[in-house]
Amino acid sequence: MTRGGLRGWLAGVFLLAAVSVAYAELPSRPPSLPLPTKLATTYSLAQTAVMLPDGRFVVGRWDGSLQLWQLASLGGTKNTGPRILQAQAMPSGEGVQMVAVLDGGLIVSGHDGSSLALWTVREDQLSLRSLLDYDPSLGVATSAAAVPRGTEQVLVVGHESGFVTLWRRGRLSLSLVGKVDVRSSQPVPSPYPLKHIRAVVPWRDGQVITGSEDGDLVLLQLRAVEPTLSTVAAMSAVVMARSRYSATAQRGINALALRGNLLAVASCAVGQQQGNLHLLRVHPSRFEPLDEARLQADSGRAQVFAFSTLWAEPKTRPLLWVSTQEGLLWQLLLDGDKLRLVGQVPVASNVGTALVYDAEHQLLVAVGHEATVLRVP
Repeated sequence: MTRGGLRGWLAGVFLLAAVSVAYAELPSRPPSLPLPTKLATTYSLAQTAVMLPDGRFVVGRWDGSLQLWQLASLGGTKNTGPRILQAQAMPSGEGVQMVAVLDGGLIVSGHDGSSLALWTVREDQLSLRSLLDYDPSLGVATSAAAVPRGTEQVLVVGHESGFVTLWRRGRLSLSLVGKVDVRSSQPVPSPYPLKHIRAVVPWRDGQVITGSEDGDLVLLQLRAVEPTLSTVAAMSAVVMARSRYSATAQRGINALALRGNLLAVASCAVGQQQGNLHLLRVHPSRFEPLDEARLQADSGRAQVFAFSTLWAEPKTRPLLWVSTQEGLLWQLLLDGDKLRLVGQVPVASNVGTALVYDAEHQLLVAVGHEATVLRVP
C-alpha cells in the first residue's frame, strides 16, 4: 500500500469511528408507534373432570369449553397421551366449574349464573339437550353429585351463593324441586370472603356432604315435602351435622373425597404450621378429626392450595391422591386412621390439576392446561 493509500485508509477508519461514537452518544428516543395494550385474557385451565363408565372422561374448563376425552392405547413403546374427541363451547361463553354424570348416559354441567346444561354422549359426540333455568340469585353452579334416595336419583348442586339446589331426575330431563341454605354463620377469616360450595359427595342413602369456601362441612338428609293442592311434589334437606374442617382454618374447602366413613378434605396451607389436607370420620351427627398433612415442596411459599383429591384401591391398597398448586401429584397411603405420605410426581407447571381415575386399567389422569396420564403401579 502506498503512503497516500495508507493515509486514505486511516482517514476512513477514523471517520467510521467518529460516526460510531456519535451514533452511540445519540439520546434515546421514544418509539415512533405506541406499544400494544393488553385488553383481556382467556383462562383455559381445567376446573373439573369426571370419568364416564366406558373409560372416556369429560373436562370442564375456565375458557367455557366442555371436552370429551378418550384414554389412548397405553403399552409397549408407543405410549401416548389421552386423545381429545370433541370440545363444545358453552352457549353462554362462561367457564365450566361443575360437571356430573347421571345414570343413562346423561351429563350435567354448569352453564351460567342462572342455568345448567344437560348433555348426552353418543358416538364420541357431546350433544346439548337442554338448558335448565333457576333463580339467578343462586349464582353459578360450582359442584354437583347424583345422590341415590330409595329408588330415585337426586342431583344435588352446589352454588357460588352458598345454597344447594335439588333436582329430581326424569327419563331425559331434570326438574328443580328444592333449595337449601348451607352458608356458615361464622365463615373462615379469609381475605377471600367466598361462599362457593366446591364439593358435593354422597354418603348414605339420601344423605350428602357439602364442602364450602366458607370453611364448613355440612351433612344433609334429603326429605320429600308433601305437596299441597297448589304445589307439586317438592324436596328439602335437613342439616344433620355441621363442622369447620379444622379449628385453625384460614381458607375454605376446595375438594372432598369419601371412602366409606373417611372424608378427605383439600384446602389451603397458610403459613408454616397448617395442613392443606385433612382426614375426618363422618358420623350421623358429627365430623371427627383424625389427621392432617402439609403437602408443600417449596417451603418459601406463603400458602399452597390443594386442588383436587380422590381415593382408589389398586391391588387392595387404600391410596389417596392429591393435586396441589405447585403442579405436583401427591400419593398417600391410608394406615388405620392416619395418612402416610408416599411421595410426589410433577404433573403440571405450577397449577393445580383436576384428577380422574380409570380403575379398570389403573390409569390416573391429571388435567390442567395439558392432560397427563399416569400408570398406577
